[in-house]
Amino acid sequence: MANSNGWGDGAANNAIGWGQGANNAIAWGDSHAKSWAGATDIVGLTTDPAASAFITATGITGATQQAAIDNLVKGLKADGLWSKMKAVYPFVTDNRNLLGYSEDFGNAYWSKVNTSITANTINSPTGTLTADTLQNLSTGGFGAYLSAAANIASPANTYTQSYYAKKNNNDWVGMYTSDQGSNYAVAWFNVNTGVVGTVSAVGNFTSATSSITNVGSGWYRCSLTFTKPSSASSDSSIIVPNSDNTFNRTSGQNLYLWGAQLELSSTATTYQPIATTQQAYIASQFKFNLVNPVDSDAAFRLVFNGGWTHSSNGATPNGTNGYADTKLVPSSVLSLTSGHLSYYSRTNAILNGWMMGAETTPADRMQWVVRTDALGAYYGRYASNTIATTNGTTSLGLSIMNRPNVNNLKLHQNSSIINTTVYAANTLPTIALFLGGNNSSGTGNAFNNAQNAFTSIGDGLTDTEAVNLYTRVQAYQTALSRNV
Repeated sequence: MANSNGWGDGAANNAIGWGQGANNAIAWGDSHAKSWAGATDIVGLTTDPAASAFITATGITGATQQAAIDNLVKGLKADGLWSKMKAVYPFVTDNRNLLGYSEDFGNAYWSKVNTSITANTINSPTGTLTADTLQNLSTGGFGAYLSAAANIASPANTYTQSYYAKKNNNDWVGMYTSDQGSNYAVAWFNVNTGVVGTVSAVGNFTSATSSITNVGSGWYRCSLTFTKPSSASSDSSIIVPNSDNTFNRTSGQNLYLWGAQLELSSTATTYQPIATTQQAYIASQFKFNLVNPVDSDAAFRLVFNGGWTHSSNGATPNGTNGYADTKLVPSSVLSLTSGHLSYYSRTNAILNGWMMGAETTPADRMQWVVRTDALGAYYGRYASNTIATTNGTTSLGLSIMNRPNVNNLKLHQNSSIINTTVYAANTLPTIALFLGGNNSSGTGNAFNNAQNAFTSIGDGLTDTEAVNLYTRVQAYQTALSRNV
């Protein structure tokens, strides 16, 4: 039922909703109904314990992402692949909030023009002393505001920005976004009566709608939905307290502010706090090994170095200094007669660097690359044994370098075997594998720039298992709407 404070069943339309996260204004809880007596959904579906452990470690609450991980684990187990996996990096995130420092408006991430911030002056809607005071320092028309330092610079899309506001010494507050010119969307909110004032879309901004929701204790969640033009970047901005529902303002006006969010959505969804930056938030979810989701080197968690771009589509190294240390040492985990490396690439690799690799001597190498340069090469080394083909035209999809048995080394691209060679034993690397480049005696080099949406490291696969791995991974990528 709908509770006023939400410390109960967490049903839809709670003001805060410590429970189920369906349609809550803030929704601290899960994204779908659970019994919380175990990993069993109220509707009777059972989440795999390994998937549940990963979901808990990453803090992922998105129902789509949770289901994709659960089905991936169940599929790998059904095909007998799970027991062969030493590390699986699914690169999954439920990030929606495009802003950073969403509760720390005093941070330099937020630009302040004729305004000031006093941090942690009042309890937030969650009851914690984390809400700030935003004060106007000048009188006049437009010219005082708080805005996100990072611009929105994507093609035309519909966005919703929102924040929680509470009255202090005046009633009105505005929210504004522009293309840094004469095109903008704006809405005004009365945080005393809980009504929306004027809402406008001007110039290339084709539409603007707004809403205000009472979340209790004098707090309102205010939102502005707008369609951004493709012609220019735009700022996500928050206007200071105003005298009315226009740009009129008076020095000394102030309000309480908390919980900013910007998202690609036509409505304001459950608030997602971002403690530092969006990139750091996603990286904190990407680092976990699905097989052993513990935040430690011994569990083969990823440590990102250099330049990476993290998004819902995967992790993309910059090709110049970006690599991720897996902490997995092949000689300690894999066998000379059995092992595989896989990499699901969403973009064509255009550099000659390794997708993953480690080496200390010429006889101590494990490296794997798929590239679409003039060679069009699929090229791998397993314990310094080399396998290659120049028949490749794309690095898209799942590529596997596979040591299935004592005699062979194979290359697989999606569901096909593209080359096989006879294997002669040398030695496996005694240092950790890097993703996005090569670990050369402890130093990253030979960097690649292919967007990684899945990687696995483990025992050797039969031909059937290699096809099954592709099938399961492709289904996982499809569930996340990022398959190639």
